[in-house]
Amino acid sequence: MKMLSIGTRVAVIGVLCIAGGAGAASIVPRNLTNLEGHQSSLKAKLTLSDGSVRSMTLEGVGCPLGMCSRVKAREQANSIWLDGLASIREISKTAGPVTATFKFRNGAERQASIIAVNRVLYVQDHFGHIEKLDLGSLSKIDFE
Repeated sequence: MKMLSIGTRVAVIGVLCIAGGAGAASIVPRNLTNLEGHQSSLKAKLTLSDGSVRSMTLEGVGCPLGMCSRVKAREQANSIWLDGLASIREISKTAGPVTATFKFRNGAERQASIIAVNRVLYVQDHFGHIEKLDLGSLSKIDFE
């Protein structure tokens, strides 16, 4: 029986860890549709940076590998409940955290910075197709 070199064994273990981690990160939790009384699957009108407008359902936020939450986006120390939002405007186009102005349904408005691992929006079109959109690719979001 031929033994693999130490370098080959390390490489194989590394590939297995990366593949396993990617699979685990893409698991989408299905039981967060009403966490602490908050709603998911929010209807919204998204205005892309090119000016085009799309009506979509916001299913949650996360990173390119998978959805992290269906009901909230995280700042560094706080969370923003998605169902409390009326709109998001003045969205930054930079890498990393995304800064924007958040207007809430209660009339309050404030600027916040969403952490990088929550900058990808998981949206669904009227055909039921799920798509990933980077928050930085949008000009504004208006929630219904």
